[in-house]
Amino acid sequence: MITRPVSAGFTLIELLTVIAIIGILAALIFPTISKVRETAQRTVDANNLREIVKAAMIYAADNNDRLPDPAALLAQSTPPLSGGTGPFLWAGILAQRGILTDSSFYFSKNDPQFNGLYPTAIVSPSDHAVLDANFVTNRSLSYEFIGGLRLSDAPSTPLAFTRGLLASGRWSAEAGTYRDAGGHIAFLGGNVQFYPNLTESASQLTLNNGRKGSSLLQALPYNANPASNPRVYATSPAGLGTLAGTPAESSP
Repeated sequence: MITRPVSAGFTLIELLTVIAIIGILAALIFPTISKVRETAQRTVDANNLREIVKAAMIYAADNNDRLPDPAALLAQSTPPLSGGTGPFLWAGILAQRGILTDSSFYFSKNDPQFNGLYPTAIVSPSDHAVLDANFVTNRSLSYEFIGGLRLSDAPSTPLAFTRGLLASGRWSAEAGTYRDAGGHIAFLGGNVQFYPNLTESASQLTLNNGRKGSSLLQALPYNANPASNPRVYATSPAGLGTLAGTPAESSP
């Protein structure tokens, strides 16, 4: 009598056990991968902010030590740029001068407001006196910018920061580029620092210049003449900045 060999195989219990183990491992690994990607993108964003600061410095060297200032540009008898205001002008003047023309520097892939498509240009290729409509229309820049600063201001003066910083020193869960996880602040000295979101009990943001206050606006150079004060420019949704600019405040 010939006996057929019995085929080896997994039992139902063994299969279910393997599936359960794979599910547990996936639950552990996927959040880690997501966190690594998020952290890597923040590093890219910090490097982009450094390049934006460098570009602003180059611009200032050719403009009587004045960094980009949307209010000053609009006040000229013939504004050098049209087609947008506030933060768009801040970025646009750098592009028009050929200093920083890559639109991807102004958007973060982690930003929930970013649709994943970079504008083809900042300034219209056919008319360098007009901001490109693709850069301005239905766009929310991932950063807020300070206009009206000079190279003679302290190196610890903020120049740009991740969108969504509030007057309380916290980042907004609704408006923040990283929601309420925190954000970068870039300073005139060229350094960029990440500030994790403060706890509810901590209501003050301590910057590199050692000043404390409930708002970054209090870390900016303040002048008794409101028209001479720096302003924070941002697209909606935003924290401190607005399209028209939010003026600096007197520090405590």
